[in-house]
Amino acid sequence: MEGDKHQVALFIDVQGDISVLLKSAVSLAQIINAEIQVVHVTKPTAVVKKENQQSAIRSMNQEYIQTDKRINDIVSPLIEKYGVPIKYSSTFGNTKNEIDRYINENDPDFLVLGRRNGKSFFTATDSIISYVLKVFKGTVLIVSNNNGLGPGQKIGIGSLNCSEALFNTSFMENLFFHAKSTLKSFNIVKTTEDLSQTGSFLGRKTINFVFDHNENTVKKLPSYLSKSNIDLLFLEGRRKEKESLSRLLNVYDMVKKSDINLLIAGKKHSRYNFNPKLRIT
Repeated sequence: MEGDKHQVALFIDVQGDISVLLKSAVSLAQIINAEIQVVHVTKPTAVVKKENQQSAIRSMNQEYIQTDKRINDIVSPLIEKYGVPIKYSSTFGNTKNEIDRYINENDPDFLVLGRRNGKSFFTATDSIISYVLKVFKGTVLIVSNNNGLGPGQKIGIGSLNCSEALFNTSFMENLFFHAKSTLKSFNIVKTTEDLSQTGSFLGRKTINFVFDHNENTVKKLPSYLSKSNIDLLFLEGRRKEKESLSRLLNVYDMVKKSDINLLIAGKKHSRYNFNPKLRIT
């Protein structure tokens, strides 16, 4: 069973309330049979206030110990309550560099980031999201600051401008077994020839909403999505290895102001062999 687990990497800042972000990661892990790696990244300049080397080392060591305790106090109850394997680590460095290093060394299947409009946990700026989508081949969950996913709860699922091929995977089938309602497919098209969604998926009826591509539609889309009883909105990642990010980033720009969790689907869903016990590194 351990060899069948996916790896979900979650990047956090423990200075605020991270419960929404962690529970969303746990919810995803439950659905896809995954274990979670919590990664705390701190900029050295946020800790080191003096130029003296010994003082700097002392400050960083103290911060490391305090962070380790805070994370353990938060993570341990989640492991006990939900039974999802969670490991965690802390590091000092530049956020982009540490994300890149983690991806190269651990090759995770999923990354979880906080929304940039929040202040209570690690939030991803547009530049970080663009960077992650450029270097990471897996799937990215961007969690709403106010309305995250709940462990063990059914999910209202929607999609935006996704091709039919996206849904023909075992990962998507497994996820849709946890849907609480009909899939809502939103499509913004320039012509009807751009519309490729079918009327059903896995025996579930699909409700299709089709909009003309114009400035007014793009402006009102975030508000409309937020009122559509959707907990998780799918965006399709790059469809080809060498495809430009422009299409994906344009779609992301249309929905980033909505208070909905975003799942940007990637191509890689590998399998790994993990030790499910909590490990402090």
